[in-house]
Amino acid sequence: MKKAILAMVVMLIAAMASAQEGREIYNKYSGKKGVSAVYISPSMFELMKSIPDMEIDGENVNIGKIIKSLSGMYILDIEDAELAKQLSSDINGMVAKNKYEMLMEAIDEEDVMHIYIVRKGDSVSDFLMIAESEGTVDVICIAGDIPFEDLQELIGAAASE
Repeated sequence: MKKAILAMVVMLIAAMASAQEGREIYNKYSGKKGVSAVYISPSMFELMKSIPDMEIDGENVNIGKIIKSLSGMYILDIEDAELAKQLSSDINGMVAKNKYEMLMEAIDEEDVMHIYIVRKGDSVSDFLMIAESEGTVDVICIAGDIPFEDLQELIGAAASE
């Protein structure tokens, strides 16, 4: 019983650490010259829960299910080459520490994009996209408790379009 409780505490700390690292990286770079930053709070997601279904390829898709499961979104766009290099290094360190699973990699000459998730059972707790191109870096970090089935449904609807 003690081992089970200890394992649950460790998992909770790991989930909180990865969300906190995303916030720390956002705080480190936002407000600097050459950096565009956007933060969407849990309160904003609360307001967005009543968004009507979207129509994708003639089918209604409930994006409210996904939105209500989000707890924060951090977006950074860095056009300063030195800061972009630092951010890329910070993100790669975060990915290495937090057991991110790569979903996708796209490479086109000097443009590279990676999409990662952290899965906790039947849900996704973190989504991370990093796009790098000649001295610029764009990062989107989303935290929440997104049911994997809802994410599959949304991706399936978008892919069939």
